Amino acid sequence: MKSILKIVALLVLFQEAHGLLQSLKWSKMKPSSLYMGGYDATIGADPSTLLQFFTTPGNTCPYAARTYMVLKELEIPFDMTEVSTQDKPDWYLNINPRGKVPAIRLPGLDNLVVYESAICCEFLCDYSATNLNVPTTLMPEDAIQRACIRLLNDHCDNVFSMTQFTFLMNKDESKDEELSRAMEDALITYEEALEKRGGPYLMGKIFTLSDVHILPFILRLIVSLRHYKNYELPLDKFPKLLAWYDLCSKRDSVKGASLTEDKIIDIYGMFIKIKYKFGGLNKNKSDK
Repeated sequence: MKSILKIVALLVLFQEAHGLLQSLKWSKMKPSSLYMGGYDATIGADPSTLLQFFTTPGNTCPYAARTYMVLKELEIPFDMTEVSTQDKPDWYLNINPRGKVPAIRLPGLDNLVVYESAICCEFLCDYSATNLNVPTTLMPEDAIQRACIRLLNDHCDNVFSMTQFTFLMNKDESKDEELSRAMEDALITYEEALEKRGGPYLMGKIFTLSDVHILPFILRLIVSLRHYKNYELPLDKFPKLLAWYDLCSKRDSVKGASLTEDKIIDIYGMFIKIKYKFGGLNKNKSDK
């Protein structure tokens, strides 16, 4: 009987030691995912991870911030891996051939990979509703509302962002007034949406992907243009948009995705120094 108890005790100790080694394995591996791409996250991730989220070091990318906010709003557990986009590791290019962030990978769905922020955000909403049985109002079921959200998001990506970064990167002060006016013209779309639907959010009473999509860019606009252009969004022209921004900034998901003002100033100072093109959104011809 004593010998049996000794064997059982040894087995328990072995299992506990094995679990400790596994925990040490993950604790050692995960920090190496930071900064320069680190270990191959397709191999090194905790096998119990529901979803892997790939972003820049410090989660500084505004596009990745969108996906981070949606994950937090939906309360989907995830493992975050930070990947350098300057020195892209080969394993990450196998996940996203474009080498950009964000990207998400779901080990439980045959290692499904989704990338591009707008696609990631919509996928997560559908995934929450269909796979996790947790409906969400971030992306309504109504076809008209979904189309309106997508049109606002398209305006952000193809109109507003271009005016924002062109104004910020302009070195000819004589053009600043013209460029700031173009940016304000693009932003009027959001002021009108808040007026038309009664607020407090862009689609009315409910926080949706239309809010998520532009929030990281408004944060960067307010901080970077104040610092580098001595520019403030005029309250008399954008009272509803500024009130919307203040309201959204109080959400936990938005707080988690936000950067400090000093961090934004540092990042955009570097962009200005190297005359960054923002993927073609900076339209200043003199920067070629």
